[in-house]
Amino acid sequence: MNPYGTRRNYGISVNLIIGLILLLALLIGINIYAVRNLEIGASFYSYWLSSRILFAQGGNPYAPELFDQVLNTYPNDPTVSGFTLPLFSVIPVVLFSFINRFEIAMVLWMIVLEAALIFAGIKALSAFRINKTTISPPFFYGLLLLSYPAVRAVMDGDMGILSLMFLFVALDAMRMGEDEFAGIMLAFATMKFSLTTLPILWILLWSLFNYRRTVIAWFGMVLVLLILIATLFMTNWIIEFVRAVIYYYKYLNPIYFSVLIENWQPELGGRIGWAISGILTLIMFIEWFINRRGSIIAFEWVTALTLTLLFLIGVPALGKNLYLLWFPLIFMLDKINLRWISFGKWFNLVVLLLFFVLPWIIHLPIQTNFSYPIDVTNIIFPSIGVLLLYWNRWWTIRSVVQPY
Repeated sequence: MNPYGTRRNYGISVNLIIGLILLLALLIGINIYAVRNLEIGASFYSYWLSSRILFAQGGNPYAPELFDQVLNTYPNDPTVSGFTLPLFSVIPVVLFSFINRFEIAMVLWMIVLEAALIFAGIKALSAFRINKTTISPPFFYGLLLLSYPAVRAVMDGDMGILSLMFLFVALDAMRMGEDEFAGIMLAFATMKFSLTTLPILWILLWSLFNYRRTVIAWFGMVLVLLILIATLFMTNWIIEFVRAVIYYYKYLNPIYFSVLIENWQPELGGRIGWAISGILTLIMFIEWFINRRGSIIAFEWVTALTLTLLFLIGVPALGKNLYLLWFPLIFMLDKINLRWISFGKWFNLVVLLLFFVLPWIIHLPIQTNFSYPIDVTNIIFPSIGVLLLYWNRWWTIRSVVQPY
């Protein structure tokens, strides 16, 4: 009999700890080099400055002066904007705003985003029930972290990474039956509302028709609580927030699908783009209606479709947000691997390498400061994603292929 009891290591080994320490040191070194040598961090600068204005000065973070200051600091970044997020979105940035040197705050914020991106990948594999035979988890995390859009998003300090992390934590919690926690996480996912509003609406609709209304209740309560907390610091923040968003759309001309088509065909491209966006939006709503009472597999498929269509239905989607496509992509490839085990592995490898290598080939020789997305990737990759999803729609929704 062992008088000291059974030792448990919870899967943590010395090699794992050493590896994590080395990875952290490597990331910190790379981040320091990037912050010192590249003109990056425009989005985080707007968050950092907004938080300092709100809490240190009691000012209006949505004021036009902040827009001007951000634009003057990053004059060569055509995708720059001021603070156009809900006021409660400054919550994750509050601690960083107490750091007076922006460069130090930026390095630490990049570490947070890189960790959040990896954690989002972990939760996505769990939420979509992806097996290791489709892709090795460390390999997927590496592709996700080192892909060109993810590198740009991290270097920009984009809040969307945190919102997507909360979204996939919520999806995984729903899979585990933890509806209260899922609702809480969905509320926090609204911080970058342009990326998460449509997926959240679909999740709430499916929850309503599948007797998962606890998700809706907790989402509503926590979202109202976040709004009230923000109101304590600025009573008219909702009006100022709406004004900032209108200013962003009116004067800064964000990139969305119709603009991309118009760049190619100036005369009719805008109309063609909006027509395509309207058709795809109608298709998405039809899929929502058809699968509102569907199985969990149908729910996963429609979630992947909604995430993919974000780039094609008129939602502003800059090139840095294309890392979002990695999550529905791995869902599509898993279904192909289930259908054709031998052929699927080679097909998956080709598609993964295409999604990883092509953006680097297109961007690196042209842009070295990570400042502007090439239009073609914003159209090609989401279109490929939609085709792959509809290729395996029948197998998935009809449960011809089953998760492991």
